[in-house]
Amino acid sequence: MEKVAVLAGGHANSTRRSSGGSSQAAARERMSRRKNLAGLCAATVVFILVVYASQRYTSNSYGTEYFRPRERPANLRMLNSHKYYGSRSYGGAAGGGAGGAGTSYDTYPPMPTAHNSTISIEDVLSYQRALIAAECTDSSYGERKLPDGLTLETGGKPTRSLIITTWRSGSTFLGDILNALPGNYYHYEPLLDFDIVQIRGPPNDSVALHNLRHLLHCDYSEMENYLDFGRTHNYLFSHNTRLWQQCVRFPQFCYEPRFLGPFCRLFPRQSMKVVRLRAALVTPLLEDER
Repeated sequence: MEKVAVLAGGHANSTRRSSGGSSQAAARERMSRRKNLAGLCAATVVFILVVYASQRYTSNSYGTEYFRPRERPANLRMLNSHKYYGSRSYGGAAGGGAGGAGTSYDTYPPMPTAHNSTISIEDVLSYQRALIAAECTDSSYGERKLPDGLTLETGGKPTRSLIITTWRSGSTFLGDILNALPGNYYHYEPLLDFDIVQIRGPPNDSVALHNLRHLLHCDYSEMENYLDFGRTHNYLFSHNTRLWQQCVRFPQFCYEPRFLGPFCRLFPRQSMKVVRLRAALVTPLLEDER
């Protein structure tokens, strides 16, 4: 009987030790799970803070800076050339003397300041007409490089170049080459206000084609979203160097349809580059005889 009692007591002690070990293991597992959960929560909080900070200090409204056009020193030098190089002669030597058949124009000729209420849109248009005429005149022979009657202002049909491509294809470089042609008006990325998307069909395709058609006809009416976007994103117009020269000097006119339409109609050439629209959707524009 004593032996049985001892064995029974030993079995009970063994059972208690086994139960105590299991509870300790369970406690350690629960603690490990809590630590893992706390670490996951901390990592999530850090990630959210990093994302918030990157969005907070991003300089534009896009989710990425990758597609944001970079400021180009060449453009800035050209727009500020009057500060460093003085006047520039278009179409020949200054004063049209020997060796020059054209007229001298200062890149920024003496005019009232942009804050002077006496400046009118017609003053700016007259000034730009003179620049275009000089730009399209051969400096050696005094002959126009382009035939007359190519402007919408005179009832003509300008030469239009349309680049349809995708991102990172070299289209900005090609667009700048076309923009270097005399008398060119550059519609740079006219679908920027659609954000970083590829327009493949409805409902955005009809709005996109509406905007492109209006711009190619120098019609800035019904383009509120486009113009509102440009007011806070200067690079919509800054690639159009001839327009941007006047926007810098006369910002009160820059995003006004009553100025942009007549200004655009002065030019014998237009170019446009688009990366947000599938090429197949442009067929209606190519088939439009106008």
